[in-house]
Amino acid sequence: MKNNNSGFFGRTSLVSTAVLMALNTASSYAFAEEAVVEEEVERIEVTGSRIKRADLESASPVSVITTEDMKIQGISNVADALQNLTAQSGGLTAAVNNGGNGNATVNLRGLGSNRTLVLVNGRRMVASGTGATATVDLNTIPMAAVKRIEVLKDGASAVYGSDAIAGVVNIIMRNDFEGFEFDASYSETSEGDGDESSISTTFGLSSDKGNITVNLGYYDRGEVRQADRPYSACPIAEEIDENGNPSLYCAGSSFSLGMNAFLPDGRRVQFEPGGNGSTSPLGYHDWINGGEGNDRYNYSASSYLFTPATRYNVSVLGNYEISDNTNFFAEGFYTNRHSTQQMAPQPIYYAYGANGRNWTMSSDPGIYPFVGLYDFGTPGVDETIYPLRRMQEVGPRVFEQEVNSVQLTAGFEGMIGDYSWNAFYTYGRNSAIDRSKNYINMENAIKSVNENCVGVTVTGTPDNYTVDGNDPSQPCINYFGLGSISEADAAYLRYTDQGTSGTEMHHMGASVSGDLFSLPAGALGFAAGIEHREESAFNQPDAFSSSGIGSGNAVQPTAGGYKVDEAFVELVVPVLSDLPLAQSVDLEAAMRFFDYDTFGSDNTWKLGLTWRMNDIIMLRSVASTAFRAPTVGELFGGQSDSYTNYSDPCNGVGGPNENAQYAAACANDVANGLIPGDGSWSQGNGQVRAVVGGNPDLGPETADTFTVGLVVEPFEGLSFTVDYYDIEVENVISSIGVGTRLTQCYGAGSAGGVGGSNSFCTGVVRNAVGDFDGTPATNDNLSIWALSGIDYNIQYNIEMLGLDWNFDWEASYIENWEVQSFAGEDTVDYVGVGSSGSGSIPEWKHNFGAQVRGDSWAVAYNLLWVDELTTESVALGGDDPADYYAPTADSFMSHNISASWYITDNISIRGGIDNLTDEEPPYYSDYDDSNTDTTLYHYIGRNFYVGTTITF
Repeated sequence: MKNNNSGFFGRTSLVSTAVLMALNTASSYAFAEEAVVEEEVERIEVTGSRIKRADLESASPVSVITTEDMKIQGISNVADALQNLTAQSGGLTAAVNNGGNGNATVNLRGLGSNRTLVLVNGRRMVASGTGATATVDLNTIPMAAVKRIEVLKDGASAVYGSDAIAGVVNIIMRNDFEGFEFDASYSETSEGDGDESSISTTFGLSSDKGNITVNLGYYDRGEVRQADRPYSACPIAEEIDENGNPSLYCAGSSFSLGMNAFLPDGRRVQFEPGGNGSTSPLGYHDWINGGEGNDRYNYSASSYLFTPATRYNVSVLGNYEISDNTNFFAEGFYTNRHSTQQMAPQPIYYAYGANGRNWTMSSDPGIYPFVGLYDFGTPGVDETIYPLRRMQEVGPRVFEQEVNSVQLTAGFEGMIGDYSWNAFYTYGRNSAIDRSKNYINMENAIKSVNENCVGVTVTGTPDNYTVDGNDPSQPCINYFGLGSISEADAAYLRYTDQGTSGTEMHHMGASVSGDLFSLPAGALGFAAGIEHREESAFNQPDAFSSSGIGSGNAVQPTAGGYKVDEAFVELVVPVLSDLPLAQSVDLEAAMRFFDYDTFGSDNTWKLGLTWRMNDIIMLRSVASTAFRAPTVGELFGGQSDSYTNYSDPCNGVGGPNENAQYAAACANDVANGLIPGDGSWSQGNGQVRAVVGGNPDLGPETADTFTVGLVVEPFEGLSFTVDYYDIEVENVISSIGVGTRLTQCYGAGSAGGVGGSNSFCTGVVRNAVGDFDGTPATNDNLSIWALSGIDYNIQYNIEMLGLDWNFDWEASYIENWEVQSFAGEDTVDYVGVGSSGSGSIPEWKHNFGAQVRGDSWAVAYNLLWVDELTTESVALGGDDPADYYAPTADSFMSHNISASWYITDNISIRGGIDNLTDEEPPYYSDYDDSNTDTTLYHYIGRNFYVGTTITF
């Protein structure tokens, strides 16, 4: 049987243990280290089972990515290698500038990175990155020290515990290297940016008693700016042109350059210079919200598309034979990461505040003297002006992280009679400092339009004025017009937000495995063990953030932890063997018992069947349950602010464009004087401040998973697999989104609206100008997710014309990906939907590879194909496609070529081109970021890379 494996050119066929251990398959380029097939096959442990066996076939599909697969692709990160899996969807990469924090994750089946368990050598890694994180930052894995990556695409909580709902990524490290190896690589886009360089050295010493392998690595990545790619140079918006057809224009944020504001007389105006760059004698013009010549701010001009980072890795793995039956092993990993993201300058507006006051301005020049430069300034009349401003003069927001991660493992393993045993202890710690530069001190901003202005006089016109009585150390600041804020003013307003965070893990366990006794069809294999794990995390935000004085999202501290005790047992029961149509039939069973001090105890189980009919055909199937325990952040997370896009259900209320579905609830808001009821109401801001945070009463997520597959090898060199999967996750920890809460609240008729009796209206409030503010979105066990699909793989290896040829095709088809957000809500199917925020789910993804190799060279071709998508408003909202410029995103195809050459037995070089035809990711109307979905497509354009490996 040949397992379905993932890689650039091919998925390793696990024909025998020796082949697996050597990894010298048709997709391998390690010509200098040809595998030697041993006569005696060793029992080993394969991802998805704790039972060591010579027969590598199991009921669950396992894919393998080799080190050589990654090298030939010019990949310098484990995360980038996993991005090519057709089952991967939406993991964090260098493309995630807004909220990525430099982390890199894997997300199997699109179920979320926290539902894919990451192991190293079969053991858990400490959660790493920034904040009270619960996922493994793949930056902590030194790629040069990796031997292979095994990917189990099946629920595995019965074997490994929490988080293994979508599957398991098990990273196997090099622990038997002997000699010295130097590896270096460099890549750069055809635009001359986005450079990546890596250097690593690996050396190992062996004796008849053991081995020690040490790896030192350095990695550096440069940036690509959104402004440097045509498709992402500005945020695209759509409108209906004079001919009634959708058209595009460069839009952006309503927090404009130079400031715009709602005046006391109800007008919204844009101050000059700023906005669209036009000028008028008044020093301002009526706000232009959309279309060509609009006043919105192009935030893409300052934002990164591909984020820079520098990383240092050290890994040490060793083993020593104490006696014939006892072996000591130890592992140590250390990573230091510096990463940076950059976004547009800080926006501030009238809802931002500190100490009970908001950043608004008076129309009385006696209170805020700069208003006297304009015709709406009225001495003695103190009315409120509601401003929105992009703080360009302060500089772009720069987010920096310094993360240090360490993990140490020590243990013993050996044999007692015919039984193998293992005992280990792992300690992991992650610490992070994250800095956010060029934030605004809102306390100072409020003072600068109030008490700092006492005794200050301003005379002149908007473009030529004189200021008297201003104290430079406590300035009264002019916010009207771009450039009005001096560098001294900017220094008074600017601050750097610095937070600290960390995670810690203690994990210990012991297990035993072997054959219990013989049955007619073979030996009954078993494994059993116990584990104890303690995890804790904290996030201490900057004092400005926790006090609400800063302009960043207000964040409260997070701190907490949990303990869990677990016991597991696993069996492989041979049922039939050496019979017609039943060469072997094995039953697999596993159960894990767990007891958490946060929510209590329970168990999870697995039943699997492998039925090899003959040398050609094998059937396999698994039914199991899985779970995910709530994380420290989900349980104990301090409340914080998050800004999200929304649409006010009451837009146009009382006029011809009001939505009848929400009219009754909106009428309540009108009656309460919160918004006008004459049809003129339109939300002033496209984003609402949502309040998110933890919930200590959360329970675990639970899942039922089922897979069934067919493996066929009609003749030597050809194999294909088809695996169907079905996953249902209940009690999903989520929050009711702002849009959903508002839709439900305002769809409740007379019971809806601000202060309405409908439960969804709890916490819904409007601010002084009518916009929603502080809408709650905290965690709860709310949702049900259900998904199913089919994974395909075909491999063909042949020797022809004196050369070795390999062809490989991998595809994933998603039948359904359904979400019920909360009880009573309609189920929504996200297959084929171009998402506006959480990662798109294409119906089909394909990965085809072909390679040919001679004695000392190899040439390869790879094709990645992503199915078309339908934009969210059309697919889920039922809107007319004719109303959108891009109701669908075209299918995307990327061609990659590469080659390698062994100059000598000890020196090899490699090179290649990714995205050979320089394809741009497609635009769709409800895009996520950068006018597309950067987590789904190759997005930085054509990329060239070279590398070399030298061994001694």
